[in-house]
Amino acid sequence: MDPHATLNVMDEATDQIVRTKVTCPFLGSAVHQKFLAVRGDADNPLASIEDVRRLGNSGGGDLGDLLVTFASGNHAFMRGNDGKLNKKVPNGLFSLELPGSQGSHPGHSGILQGDPEKLDSGRVSEADFERLARRAKSGLIKRSDIGRFIAENLLKDPKSKVFGLNVVELLVRDLGVLVESIGRTLGTKLTGSDEDGAAAQRMAEEKLTKLLGEDNLVGSCGEYGLLFALLINKPGIHDLDGEPALSLDDLRRMFLDMSLPVGWDTWKKRRMDWTLHTTGLLLSAAQEYHARARNAS
Repeated sequence: MDPHATLNVMDEATDQIVRTKVTCPFLGSAVHQKFLAVRGDADNPLASIEDVRRLGNSGGGDLGDLLVTFASGNHAFMRGNDGKLNKKVPNGLFSLELPGSQGSHPGHSGILQGDPEKLDSGRVSEADFERLARRAKSGLIKRSDIGRFIAENLLKDPKSKVFGLNVVELLVRDLGVLVESIGRTLGTKLTGSDEDGAAAQRMAEEKLTKLLGEDNLVGSCGEYGLLFALLINKPGIHDLDGEPALSLDDLRRMFLDMSLPVGWDTWKKRRMDWTLHTTGLLLSAAQEYHARARNAS
């Protein structure tokens, strides 16, 4: 079978692929709604790098270029003859087998998958979603509360890999400096040349992406940072108590209903927003993790 060929399957089979394998609220919704074509084989599903770039860049933004980096870096292996993710995907494609992949890690929320090391361990846990939903106020969940939710997930999982407490303290301090540098980056992009802005953005991005695979706290914040980048420019109110916030309805639609918000492809989705909001999430998650771990010791 041609791995680049679009796979034509019944809706029920597509939903099964999404629920057990494509355990990402964005990619899963895109596959479910047929915005992202499944290629290859239903038991070894793939997707096109350029398709995910196009989806992420819809509305005139550049988030798709960042999504390509994650897709090619974390999902570069498909099932081999032994059923394990150890076969390099063909050029231009990435694997839709998310549980058990390089991007799957301990300390996840539990909303869309069970054992992060086990293939096909995707499933929906409404109880875990409600742990997140309880933090909403007036239909919105602010960024710092999502950061605290991330810390809670990591503390619940003894397998989670998080920097030691002394390192967490340093991380919080260093992230404060990074937030300032991102603010300067935004200023550079607004008042300086495109070249200077791009260089400043790359510097801030490199500081974050270097840590994504080394620490589950950073990796989790990067995942929720993508949700902020996808949704924060949607027309409407995205501020609660002076903080960036996401709509609970949008999150419920993506996590539980496998559906993207109406008009999702009409507003800009920017990689700069990922950098900004991942950093903000890291600050609140690291502070919460540090405080609760200290109290427990």
